[in-house]
Amino acid sequence: MKKKLDIDIVMKLYSLFSDKKWNEIEGNKKVFENFCKLTDNLTVEQTELIFELTERYKWITYNEYNSRLTQILNAIYDDYGETTKTIYIFPIIKPEDEEKIKSGNNIIYMIRGIKPFIEDYDKINFKELNKFDLLSEEKLKLKENELLLLVDDYVGSGETLKATLTEVFKNPTLESDKIVVASIILQNDSLEFLEKVKIKSYSSDTVKKEISQVYKSPVLEEKIRIMEEIEKLIPGGNNFSFGYEQSEALVTMIRTPDNTFPIFWKGHKKNGVKFKAPFPRY
Repeated sequence: MKKKLDIDIVMKLYSLFSDKKWNEIEGNKKVFENFCKLTDNLTVEQTELIFELTERYKWITYNEYNSRLTQILNAIYDDYGETTKTIYIFPIIKPEDEEKIKSGNNIIYMIRGIKPFIEDYDKINFKELNKFDLLSEEKLKLKENELLLLVDDYVGSGETLKATLTEVFKNPTLESDKIVVASIILQNDSLEFLEKVKIKSYSSDTVKKEISQVYKSPVLEEKIRIMEEIEKLIPGGNNFSFGYEQSEALVTMIRTPDNTFPIFWKGHKKNGVKFKAPFPRY
């Protein structure tokens, strides 16, 4: 079923960008153009779903990182500042990625720049760690006034978080009440996991699975069917169906996490012609 007037879709997109203030973000014109091309290749019901999801989509720019991280650090200080002298910071990362520069490493670098401008943190010493070996019992034994802070910009399905914690807990002296997780965006599934293992977490925003945790039957099954049809346009889309680990995320940060529905970050193909995604990951 074809859409009646493309201009209607363009105007609706323009209004959506304006409402979300995306038209004020650098690079928004390219994103808008790619959205237009995407919706032009979809059916009416597919386009309607994309609009529904885009209304809940979070586009967090680099410029927002400082204010969000400052907010998180202030919240941590409110809970621990009076009794803490040293915070060890470690990126949330898989052991096999230890030699790579991942988002968690970038967050540590940004915190390094933010800390001098937060007055309360003058009294707290930060020590950056970047190797799992430095978390071993031989090299790290937290004192009463010390914490281990695990950081990232986005914690989604929790797979990477659990991989990090598996390594952390190889050190028997590191207990849950001495570990804190901080992430700009934290998915509800990971939040629930951290609550179960009694690890305190901080974020500037939490997100849910944006189809399976939003809609109820029979609408749920219909939305799933529509998204599955949309993903057929993506070459190799099955590898990331509904986002990594089926996270069903709607988030773009400095880089779009692969937890996000792939139609938003992975190119699609229609009638032999390739089209870029609104928020290309690569």
